[in-house]
Amino acid sequence: MQPHKLILSILFGFLLVASAQALIEIVLTAYMHYGLKNDFREIHFKYYFLMVAIILAVLLAFLIISVFVRKKNLNDLKLPNHSKLWFVVFVFVLAFVPVVKHVSDQNFMNMYNDYQLTRYLSNRNVNEIFENVDLSIMVSKWTLIVTLFLLSAYYYKRVKT
Repeated sequence: MQPHKLILSILFGFLLVASAQALIEIVLTAYMHYGLKNDFREIHFKYYFLMVAIILAVLLAFLIISVFVRKKNLNDLKLPNHSKLWFVVFVFVLAFVPVVKHVSDQNFMNMYNDYQLTRYLSNRNVNEIFENVDLSIMVSKWTLIVTLFLLSAYYYKRVKT
């Protein structure tokens, strides 16, 4: 394999994993705001949120493997068809994360302008909610990486035999 194709394949894989992690973070941030606006209890943020994060990471890993790995011959590292489009999509998702964080912060500050939401937030430990969300994001990212590794190793072994 030529060095520039190997470098492009490594960059493609890095962008794929980074954009998948960014997508998980975007979905979990949106789910947090949905929960805050719909009066979720602490149990939702503590346990259910973590389950949603792990399930999302595993499903995304299966999707990535089925689209990019399983249909390819693993003996030859090749970029998928329409790789330029995939590069643009991955970079767009990565560029969208700071926008989501900014909108999330603004949305959280605007919640204090609503009297009912202020009462709801005053009865909740907001720092614990954010810690649980950050923990769920971190666990889902590691779950995604480990699941991708295990599934890739499984398909690689299956192709080799």
